[in-house]
Amino acid sequence: MANTQEILNNLTKIEGIVAALLVGRDGFVIESSGDSKIDTEAVGALVITAIGAYEVMGKELDIGKATQIMAEFERSAVMAAAIGSDAVLAIVTGANANLGNIRYQVKRYSRELETST
Repeated sequence: MANTQEILNNLTKIEGIVAALLVGRDGFVIESSGDSKIDTEAVGALVITAIGAYEVMGKELDIGKATQIMAEFERSAVMAAAIGSDAVLAIVTGANANLGNIRYQVKRYSRELETST
């Protein structure tokens, strides 16, 4: 079984993924892989805030917890997926990423991260 760092490294080998982070629910980065120019601490804090907002929405609408969210920007996208109750996987993509494939890979690797953490 791969450890957390190996899983994040594998994610950043997927075409279109620039960075992959495992973030604790407190907003602090546990592990990361990818582009060193990205401020991973800022991304971690912002992703936790965003997923928290979506979880409140799910509760208010009585539709369950947020399992995966995605925000698309002009030159990138950011995805986040809950990893158990203690962590979140955050992904930063490049401009021409295949978001469908990345969403599939995030789902797949999320299961591996749950068993490795």
